[in-house]
Amino acid sequence: MAPKEGVFSTENDGDDALSNENDDKLELDDTPAEPIVFVPSTISTVIITDLPLLTKTSRFTRFSGIIYTLIASFIFTGTAFLIKQLGVDLLDALLLRFIIQTIITFLFILYKRYSLFPGTTTQTFLQILCCTTGAGGFFAYLFAIRYVEISDVVTLCYTRVVWTFICSIFVYHERPSISSLLALPLTVLGVVFVTQPSFLFSSAIPSIITVNNKYRILGLTLSIICSFTATANVFIFKQLISTSKDIKPSVLNFEYCFTVLILLIINQLYNKFFLHTGISLNSLISWKYLFASLTCFSMILASILTQKAIKREHPAIFTLLGSAEIIFALILQNLFTKKRSNLFALLGSALVICSVAIIGLSKILNERRAEKKKKLIDNKTILKDSDEKC
Repeated sequence: MAPKEGVFSTENDGDDALSNENDDKLELDDTPAEPIVFVPSTISTVIITDLPLLTKTSRFTRFSGIIYTLIASFIFTGTAFLIKQLGVDLLDALLLRFIIQTIITFLFILYKRYSLFPGTTTQTFLQILCCTTGAGGFFAYLFAIRYVEISDVVTLCYTRVVWTFICSIFVYHERPSISSLLALPLTVLGVVFVTQPSFLFSSAIPSIITVNNKYRILGLTLSIICSFTATANVFIFKQLISTSKDIKPSVLNFEYCFTVLILLIINQLYNKFFLHTGISLNSLISWKYLFASLTCFSMILASILTQKAIKREHPAIFTLLGSAEIIFALILQNLFTKKRSNLFALLGSALVICSVAIIGLSKILNERRAEKKKKLIDNKTILKDSDEKC
């Protein structure tokens, strides 16, 4: 489900500006690695090409990024799984969290004296679009897990990493690589195995379908929509941060939290006056609702760990480790529920993980080659300068 970080290569004047930039990198973000990826939050949707390779200073720092990433992935996945097993609607459970988080982010903006809508008219429109794609994808995820098992939803949502990489070829006119050409068909095949469309798979095959087929199709569609909105969100966020030093990640995070909060309130009003359901006084004081609401706050801890992991680990490795969400979801489902993933669903999840691994490893190799070329050029330049001086 984080202000990710090579995107912030804006010029700053003076020590105060540098201090503000560092503060932004430490800001509390809602994500990342959150199922949906509003970039200043989630951090699983990292553009692998944009983040810097950070220097490790100790053994703990070297492995802490891996540990933080795995813990954050487990918290995000485990929280959603636990609340669903409690029978509490995630939209209800998240209400208290976003009330508090919106207030905290707003107070932080006031403290830093940031403008709520900085930039030009076009940038203001892009900020609105950024919030829309982030919040829309987040709600698509929340609705999807109502109808489909969380392992399938997480797998389909995580294809956003591949879609982001593929889209960057068209947006930034990058040359298609062998890794992208391999990852795309693997991802598509993985999506087919997870969704298991009826025209390709016999209904006699044992599967984890436990709800009406119409609702299952709805849940799977929402999961794919979530992955595409996350991809769009990444590019809009990058465009905003890279084109203006006045647009701070904390401002975008507040706008996102505020948008989600408004949508949660609208959902409550709709349930109350149209469906005659929603949160009642009895449900507010019930142990299930209170426990679910408190559990949602653990996602904030996961966001903090995600931020720390991004600063300590190579971006491609961070993205690879983030795919552990799929594995955690499969383990939780198959151990603690009566619903078992069939062979095709497991194979589809494995293919998605493989496609992410191909992209991540290729980026690591490309960066190492680029570093070697740079060192070679630098050495030749030094030798040339020394010869000229002689």
